[in-house]
Amino acid sequence: MTMSAEPESARSRIRAAVDELRPELIEFAADLVCEPSVQGEEGDAQALVRTRLESLGLEVSEIDASTVDGLENHPEYSDVGQEYDDRPNLLATSPGCGEGQSLLFNGHVDVVPAGDVEQWSFDPYAGEVADGRLLGRGASDMKGGVAAMIYALAALERAGIELTGDLTINTVIEEEAGGFGGSLATVLDASDAVENADAVVIPEPTGFDQWIANVGVSYFRVTVQGKGVHAAETDNGVNAMSKLLPIYSALEELHDERKTTVHDDRFEEWHEHTVSLNLGTVRAGEWASSVPDEATLGARISHAPAETREEIHDIVEATVREATADDPWFDDHPASVEWFGWRGSSARIEPSEPIVQTVQSVAETELDRPAHAKGFPGGVDSRFFVNYADTPAVCFGTGAYNIHGTDEYVPVDELVDLTVALAVLATEWCGYEVVDRD
Repeated sequence: MTMSAEPESARSRIRAAVDELRPELIEFAADLVCEPSVQGEEGDAQALVRTRLESLGLEVSEIDASTVDGLENHPEYSDVGQEYDDRPNLLATSPGCGEGQSLLFNGHVDVVPAGDVEQWSFDPYAGEVADGRLLGRGASDMKGGVAAMIYALAALERAGIELTGDLTINTVIEEEAGGFGGSLATVLDASDAVENADAVVIPEPTGFDQWIANVGVSYFRVTVQGKGVHAAETDNGVNAMSKLLPIYSALEELHDERKTTVHDDRFEEWHEHTVSLNLGTVRAGEWASSVPDEATLGARISHAPAETREEIHDIVEATVREATADDPWFDDHPASVEWFGWRGSSARIEPSEPIVQTVQSVAETELDRPAHAKGFPGGVDSRFFVNYADTPAVCFGTGAYNIHGTDEYVPVDELVDLTVALAVLATEWCGYEVVDRD
């Protein structure tokens, strides 16, 4: 039988259930951290997720990116050099008992490489817990979040709470490389769980604020040609590094200009500026005794939600042309601009969106936090749901502790808080009934 319950009673049940499940939650998150699921090697982490979801009585389906129609022709797709065999995306839905709104929790299991492990003060893949912290690569970004969203569902079951709307758990691959074979493939697969979702919540490490907008991101290379000769005949050659310098300077100036002229309050209430242009790599030459005959600069540029990717490409290419216009060398040897890798779109939803308001309410009542609605100056998977599934999506999770760096960790108490918040959020969004199982 079912019975109604006051919200405070339901929340008390959830908090008690999460407390009971705390050891399991920490153990599962630690098991995920133990899997070095860098790009291309996410299969074992997904196998752990599948086993846990099936233990909750859920039917788990897989999305293989290599079989998704239209993926490789999608304007946001980029080939990141990995096959998709044994790297599934997973979907599992707990069906609602009524006509409530549906909710999808999405999280990525891939992590960035650990880098030089000698610089870590602990084994990045040991999954240890010390001083109230879960330690290791991915603990904060975002295996802790993945564990929390799964155990939010487990806590609802433990608490005897049935949602009236569907709750779907979706774990994906490849987010750190752009999300093309992960969340983009999941959205394009057009499963009922995705198509019918009324909102998406992604527990990225947001510091318990909400990311409701993100900038678009594009990677590009500028390559210039020189004329190689022996170092003893340096003046008879054309040094490609020297030819690259005015382009480098012009792009630096473009960054300085754009950060003072492109504005969006969603970002600048919390960040110094909205957009950036980062000059990340320079490569030239193969031998100290040779004049380099080629030089390449690699960079990342972002664009605000009010701008398009095409506009940004035009601006960069015009900047390169102008930087080389007065040098006759480039008349016969023009610099080339190649766009590669990340080609992420920007996305935004309004602070007035019901899911934003619901997350804020839950954060304030359960965590005593404001859950500010912010713009994130990078790319996140929420953009795929907003832009290509027409579904409002927010990121909401624990703090970010040394993510993408050495000695990553997440406080265990924050994992517990997030699990409670996600479970309560599901009841607030989907509606619920309390089941008397006695």
